[in-house]
Amino acid sequence: MRPAIRHQPKRLKYLMPGKGAGGVTYWYFARDRKNLIRLPDAPHDHPDFLTAYAAALAASGPVKGDTPARSGTVAALIIAAETSPAFRAVSPGYRAALTAHFAELTATVGAAPFRQISAAHIRKNVGDASNPTMRRKVWRFLFAFGIDAGLLTADPSASVAPPKRATKSVSHPPWTADEIAAYRARFPIGTSARGAMELLHFTAARISDAVRIGPGMVGSDGVLAFVQKKTGDQAFVPWTCQLPAHAASSDADRATMHKALAAMSTGQSTYLATSTGKPRSSVGLGNLIRESAAAAGFDKSAHGLRATRAIALAENGASTHQIGAWTGHKSLKEIEHYTTATNRRRAVMGAACAIKDPADPAAN
Repeated sequence: MRPAIRHQPKRLKYLMPGKGAGGVTYWYFARDRKNLIRLPDAPHDHPDFLTAYAAALAASGPVKGDTPARSGTVAALIIAAETSPAFRAVSPGYRAALTAHFAELTATVGAAPFRQISAAHIRKNVGDASNPTMRRKVWRFLFAFGIDAGLLTADPSASVAPPKRATKSVSHPPWTADEIAAYRARFPIGTSARGAMELLHFTAARISDAVRIGPGMVGSDGVLAFVQKKTGDQAFVPWTCQLPAHAASSDADRATMHKALAAMSTGQSTYLATSTGKPRSSVGLGNLIRESAAAAGFDKSAHGLRATRAIALAENGASTHQIGAWTGHKSLKEIEHYTTATNRRRAVMGAACAIKDPADPAAN
């Protein structure tokens, strides 16, 4: 698995801090120090923050003394691409991912002439990115725009092969407790990145289903029920009802999820609707989680959270049928992938087994 490579985000201009209740710091776009625009409560290199910042910057118009991107550079091509119909046509989540990578490219290779960028340059840049798959898509988008605008005659990224995927057994490894803690520390309650992660973490839903989950799917019995897009089978998640014994340890995760969703509630029919009230795309959600995980210092996918919940249920004694009811797995053999290691661990432990310190005389 490729380790997450951290990059220093480009320092953004025209930001002004403000203090809210409880000493919380908020950030405003303040280009002229008069017309303040409140920005999302997220790290400055997060897609949500960068998208709002770019919109505020574009709306404010030119300011005397600003140095525009030099004509013919990658930075100039990016600015033109961000104002194109092609950019506006993609989903909000995908635009956020593009914006995040555009900011990174501007900071690192923005001064380079775009006509001199070769496949070798792109291959190296893609390989160094925290999300190589998305970075390759960003270059393809950028050069496709250049060709459509008549600025280029060829796309050097076309010959760059997609990054090799890991084998199926490790393509979506579960998140560790330390990684979940690091993610929560980076993205506070109220950010879309946090709310999305908590929903995926507790429900174990696929991203194609998570974007459709909403209050209307919760029955009077307090159970969230939805038909899975991939299999057509139903999944059932204890939303507000009493948790079964094999999920009692998940109570804190459920409470955190409800708090995170309430903080970002837009009153829409789906919990993960965008700030404009539109349904979030599954591609955008997947990119949001992967980009945010990279920002928190590790490389994991949204599907890894599905594995995390299945393993947690198995470790607390859930049967394959009980796990399947929650995760919606169609085949019990798929669930056995998560329960095998847990069962083998239990096989070497006594019913009242306790871990003792070998240095403790009482243990000998």
